Amino acid sequence: MTQKNLTEGDTYEISGFSVIHNSRHRKLTQLPYYIQIDQKTIASRVTDIGPIFPVHNFSPQNYKNLLRLATTPTYLLDVVGQILIIQKINPYHPESNTDATIGLRLNRSTMVKLLLYDKHAADFSILQSKKNRRLKVVIITSIIPKLFQGKLLLSSSPAINFYFNISIDYIKHFKGPVRNHAKACSKE
Repeated sequence: MTQKNLTEGDTYEISGFSVIHNSRHRKLTQLPYYIQIDQKTIASRVTDIGPIFPVHNFSPQNYKNLLRLATTPTYLLDVVGQILIIQKINPYHPESNTDATIGLRLNRSTMVKLLLYDKHAADFSILQSKKNRRLKVVIITSIIPKLFQGKLLLSSSPAINFYFNISIDYIKHFKGPVRNHAKACSKE
């Protein structure tokens, strides 16, 4: 097989290769195995395939689960909430933000702090700086829950992502109480 057969971004079915124990003579990888491709290897371009993985596979945790999992963090968690406060954000140069504190309402009576650092703070700032950004409900994936002085604190991880898409069921269901709460406040 020659390299000219492969195009970046395409999907291929590959057969006729070997998986070999890495004796560490090759400095390209520290993994225990490597794939050996030779002249017998066949690569066929795959066309007309749908998404292999679900586009949105979220599992937001409620406040009680976040508290329980904060004491023994074994995996990264998802949350859905309403953005109430954004601190340490430079709205004129969102790409230059290096840290941000977000006040996130998880339910009617519970607000937690979400700490974002470096690239994640800048990414969030850019999303919030868009002129058409009126959405206040967000799904945040891959966060790290921590207990600090007895309070729940959420922190960013390298895999964090933000989803503002109102067609996502978790956001749809959360937006109802948010709108009703705003109407109730405006009547008082």
